[in-house]
Amino acid sequence: MTKTFKKPAAGTFLLVAAIILISMNLRPAITGVGPVLEFIRADTGLSAVLAGVLTSIPLAAFAFMSPWAAAIGSRLGMERAIFIALLVLAMGVLLRSVPSLFFLYAGSILLAAAIAVGNVLVPGLIKRDFPDKVGLMTSVYATTLATFASLSSGISVPLAQTLPGGWKGALAVWCIPAIITALILLPQLKNATKPVPQPGEKVTQSVWRSKLGWNVTLFMGLQSMSFYTVLSWLSSILQDQGYSPVTAGWITAMFPALGIPVGFVFPAMMSRFKDQRAMSVFWSLAMLAGYLGMIVLPQFTVFWVIVSGIALGFCFPLALAFFALRASDAKQAAALSGMAQSVGYGIAAMGPVLFGALHDWTHGWTAALWMIAVCAFLQAFVGWSAGRKAHIGDSSDMRISR
Repeated sequence: MTKTFKKPAAGTFLLVAAIILISMNLRPAITGVGPVLEFIRADTGLSAVLAGVLTSIPLAAFAFMSPWAAAIGSRLGMERAIFIALLVLAMGVLLRSVPSLFFLYAGSILLAAAIAVGNVLVPGLIKRDFPDKVGLMTSVYATTLATFASLSSGISVPLAQTLPGGWKGALAVWCIPAIITALILLPQLKNATKPVPQPGEKVTQSVWRSKLGWNVTLFMGLQSMSFYTVLSWLSSILQDQGYSPVTAGWITAMFPALGIPVGFVFPAMMSRFKDQRAMSVFWSLAMLAGYLGMIVLPQFTVFWVIVSGIALGFCFPLALAFFALRASDAKQAAALSGMAQSVGYGIAAMGPVLFGALHDWTHGWTAALWMIAVCAFLQAFVGWSAGRKAHIGDSSDMRISR
């Protein structure tokens, strides 16, 4: 069994600090793009569709890299893999800020691939080093993601207005925490041991052939599609309604920030329910209500952002919890996690692109908002099945034929 960043006298504190430091790098380079997207379009001449492609690159990279990240961690050791990912992340952030469309997209691909490795391996670190405190540390992880996603969204426009290079400088600044974190973790690499790769398990095949597994995967994908679509385009919607770029940026920052307080109450709520069908449907329909409100009563868009943001704040940790709750053992949970993140983020990647395309075709936001409203309804439907008390492989879980 491999050891993590070696635990000295104050080992527990250092382990928690390592989780927080790594987690704080896994969202800002992505969530900082939405608020300055109009600046990027004005500077580069990107259409809404191509801008949507830019914001979808991270999700496509998550989908592609998720099945490979565990193998990379197994070959290099999780500590070394995360250290290298932080360096690649810093390189991608800097490359994206080079004044060229090619480097804008190439850097985005590189940094997103690095983040995907962290997405998969950090939960593995938590499971390995905090086996008796998985719920608490998962809340710390999710809260850290939400906090720095919100911070990045909120300060992107002010940074773009004050730093040299405008939006390029605002995006480049996120290489700094990645480099600092890598330097802090560097001394611990000598204490890390390389794990022995484990042979593939047949359970992986059963996950891909499980209807319950596909319901969990679709729930993960649909809620991710909603989150990243709104995060990418909300600032543009608000600016079209007359809000200033700075104000629109802070409202966009509020959207992921609504998940921060949820992180403190979610573990207690989960402990009260062994069946999560009601929670899945309720919060999915709350998302639907928020999107319909933006269509019918756009003058209250900020209120509807709060409604949908709180709902998504519950749906994301719920999707993560399904990986363990619907699996019969740890190996099956890992297989389900890989499947759900790969396919789920692949689904999510289509959201910002389709949303931007509908905006271009209709010259408005109504049709695009209807798209995510339909997704929220479908999420409630699959959430009912994903939330029932069952395990993959149970007699109640009908398999998909070859």
